[in-house]
Amino acid sequence: MDPQRKTVAGPMTSSSLRKALKSGAIINNSIKSNKKETISVHTSIPAVETRTYDVEQDQIYQGEVNILSIIDTNTDIMCCKYTESLNEVAAGFTDGTIRVFCCNTGNCLHTLVDDECRSYPGPVTAIKHRPVSAAHPISNTLLSSYVNGCIKCWKYKYAQCLYTIREKRQTMGLNYHPRSSKFVTYGDDAKLNMYDEESQTQERAFYASGAKNKVDGHTSRIFACTFNPRSHHEMISGGWDNTVMCWDDRQPYATRYFDGVHICGEGLDFDKPGRQVLTCAWQEKDSIQLWDYGSCKLIETIVPDSFQSKLYCGKIVPQTNLIVCGGSDSNILRVVDINMKITECSIRRNPGRVNAFDFGTVRRKPLKIEETYKKVSELPNIPRVTFVTGKRLQTVDFG
Repeated sequence: MDPQRKTVAGPMTSSSLRKALKSGAIINNSIKSNKKETISVHTSIPAVETRTYDVEQDQIYQGEVNILSIIDTNTDIMCCKYTESLNEVAAGFTDGTIRVFCCNTGNCLHTLVDDECRSYPGPVTAIKHRPVSAAHPISNTLLSSYVNGCIKCWKYKYAQCLYTIREKRQTMGLNYHPRSSKFVTYGDDAKLNMYDEESQTQERAFYASGAKNKVDGHTSRIFACTFNPRSHHEMISGGWDNTVMCWDDRQPYATRYFDGVHICGEGLDFDKPGRQVLTCAWQEKDSIQLWDYGSCKLIETIVPDSFQSKLYCGKIVPQTNLIVCGGSDSNILRVVDINMKITECSIRRNPGRVNAFDFGTVRRKPLKIEETYKKVSELPNIPRVTFVTGKRLQTVDFG
């Protein structure tokens, strides 16, 4: 049974939205031959964004927070993702469009929308690109998921949809495998689907066995999935059923699980060795926790400050003891030291809940000799952070 609540926790389809077409598993939406449509997409840059550095009086900044840009729009934003080059950032909107902004100027460079998105709109729930590595060169593509069940691959520099996969469910998100050309989608049917990117075909699905008195899969909506960085086959997922499931892609059922974690966004992350799991939960208490991945036992609950916030998203900052997380209530984005259990920096009372964020480039400051005897701050090692809050896309860095 789904948990009962008075307010909607995660992204949901509006009652006025029409159902998406479900016929056909995969179609080719290439518009290479349709020059008119391609030109119109490039030239019809929306004039609804305003870029400003003014800080709203309602926002409260704590610690060393540097505002790099603020882009206000006329539509609620659900997710964001930097491109492979880190020169642009893509934002997904509730009206089904994706806009790609230049990091240096804040200008909207491309609008990603096709006829299907216009005819059967659905909020964009996730935007990802294939992890950059020597084995996988930069492809200049973005993969996006929609509440209406569509998965679309975009050649964003040409505003061209390369292919579409349609799922018969509400798709709440997706994530790439860190080393293989595969990705996983998840949704309201409590299942995870793994696809091969090269052939755009579904390889397998992961779900509960349905055995009595056995917990080996989800029973409600799934809102997050991430892969173990030290394993080719292991991943975890979380959702509304208050569990985090551990999966091995060589079998359909979960191998073990964490209990008592209510996930409503991308609030799961592994540390670099793949031994600990960070959970950022949409709950008033115990919203930030660290777990031992092998035993599924709780290591500690972190309470960094007095501001209670139900969290939607959270990530471990690579090569530091810091995490970045965001949520609702006080609409807070904060940087937390998990060793000291304190909030290093925060932005409270944002225009809306912090649904998602992404890491950009890293700005490292050289240490001065006279400062080496002091406690070395890890804040300059945090990449710039772009986060979505209501209709705003804001970029900051720390330290």
